[in-house]
Amino acid sequence: MKDFRYHVVSLVAVFLALAVGVVLGSGPMRDAFVGGLTEQIDQLEADLATAEDEVAAAQAQTTTGRQYADESAPGLLTGRLLGTSVATVQAMDPSAEDAAGVRDRIVQAGATVNAELTIEPLWTDPSQTAFRSSLASTIAPNVLGVDETTSPSTVLAHALAQALMPGVYPPGTDESDLAGTDFPDPEAAADRSALLMDLLTEAGLVSGVSTDAVQSVAFIAGPGSNDEAVRAETSGAIAAVAAIMAQYAQAVAVASGVDATGDVPSAVLNSPDAAASVATVVEGTGFYGQISVPLALADAAAGAVGHYGPGEGRTLVPPQGG
Repeated sequence: MKDFRYHVVSLVAVFLALAVGVVLGSGPMRDAFVGGLTEQIDQLEADLATAEDEVAAAQAQTTTGRQYADESAPGLLTGRLLGTSVATVQAMDPSAEDAAGVRDRIVQAGATVNAELTIEPLWTDPSQTAFRSSLASTIAPNVLGVDETTSPSTVLAHALAQALMPGVYPPGTDESDLAGTDFPDPEAAADRSALLMDLLTEAGLVSGVSTDAVQSVAFIAGPGSNDEAVRAETSGAIAAVAAIMAQYAQAVAVASGVDATGDVPSAVLNSPDAAASVATVVEGTGFYGQISVPLALADAAAGAVGHYGPGEGRTLVPPQGG
């Protein structure tokens, strides 16, 4: 009997709970409990609908903007680099899509891309300083414009420039200086350049393909390290290479991503020599900024080295009359 009464009480409690739930979930009691939330829910639903409309409008605007840029690009770029041979040099890990976009716009401007290179992390790795010093000592006898007092990083930068531009001499030298190299005949310039490129690639400092001599160089810089100090140090090394390239090339430009502390454009501007000889395009690896890179190269080749992109002290778009 005790067990039976216990079950009866339990069943009664269950039915009472259900009855209370029905009362609370309907009629005036429901309004008392959730009526205040209804307005909030309605407002949230309205806000969501507005946000969805804004996203759709932004997507449509982006599509239109990209179409406008694509259709405007031929008018801006056609012929600006006609007959120019260009090397693209990637550093600090830009995305493959960004690098390809920059190259496509350079080709659209009439240039031929004769080299697609990457400066590998080994170029700036602090743990490999001794290795780079040893390599610089090995390579220096075939590099013009350097001597025993030249820093290893400068020797390697000159070697890369001479590997890309056979027959072009650094300031203060000429073909008579070839007498001290393994290639004293000026006609062997291509062989000396090939040797330098082989040494740099086999050492792991540079990778990629170089099929012929170039006249201009476009650096495509990625975001680099999340550590600002590391990023700034690496950017400084890349900016130094770009400045040395500018001693040989008709034009040198650096394309980067969004403005960031310690990025390559900042490093260029922090060096008077680099700032005067190397053009920069902030957001030049983005869809719209890619159009500015060949324009910056063309203007630099005409003697107007500029610094472009959004931000204080820059011109958003390079002039189109270089």
